[in-house]
Amino acid sequence: MTATIGIIGLILLAIGWVPQTYSVIKSKKSKIDWRFGTLYVIGSLCLAFYSFQIKDVLFMILNSVVALMGAISLYYSIKK
Repeated sequence: MTATIGIIGLILLAIGWVPQTYSVIKSKKSKIDWRFGTLYVIGSLCLAFYSFQIKDVLFMILNSVVALMGAISLYYSIKK
């Protein structure tokens, strides 16, 4: 049951991030502040690394995906 709730949370976060990231890629613009984006990506990568250390696959996937999508937004934020 607990894993199911985690998977639902992972899916809901992905549903929120995927269209946003697609929009950023399509427009080649991101409105996030580069300082926030940098902290967000670093924090997500730290959480992904921690998840790897504790062998929590669900959080490894979640934090890796979120870090990737955050990095895409950060890239387009800095690029402008």
